[in-house]
Amino acid sequence: MTEAALMTSIPGQSLTDYPKNYPWERPPEITDPNEVVRFHIDRISDEDVIDNVLQLLQFGIPAKTLSESMMTAAVSSGIHSIDVSLIVEPIVRDFMMKAADMAGIKYKETFNPDEMTMAERASLFDEAVASIPEDERDKGFEVVKEAAESMKEEPVEEETKEEPKGLMAR
Repeated sequence: MTEAALMTSIPGQSLTDYPKNYPWERPPEITDPNEVVRFHIDRISDEDVIDNVLQLLQFGIPAKTLSESMMTAAVSSGIHSIDVSLIVEPIVRDFMMKAADMAGIKYKETFNPDEMTMAERASLFDEAVASIPEDERDKGFEVVKEAAESMKEEPVEEETKEEPKGLMAR
């Protein structure tokens, strides 16, 4: 069985579990996109969090990957829904990039599509989080660690090209 197959749920699995067993199966805590933006920007602006966010950007984690992972972590915690995260993610990413610009940190906005696989990206994210010294592991460390863990939860699918088959494949 492939690694991707082990990480995904079995079809119909949610129908055999207790309803509202997980935070994302319940109504979100915040539904207004403006409040969600305020929540994330206030959270990132915290002195303990922004230093870790800037450290990850400086390490080579693209701003888009970091902001999307933070959105995924918030959705899985039941803070807001997926559709709201799609609306607010660009705003949160822009805020992080402006903070990095103000701090004089060079960063990537996104990964190039051919740069590395999803597994390699998740591994880089883990390395970046692990590079934070023990004595600096505070509330901000927990935020970026949660984001890194949310990236692991996303299904890892390697692209494979199927060889053409049949009469017209020649």
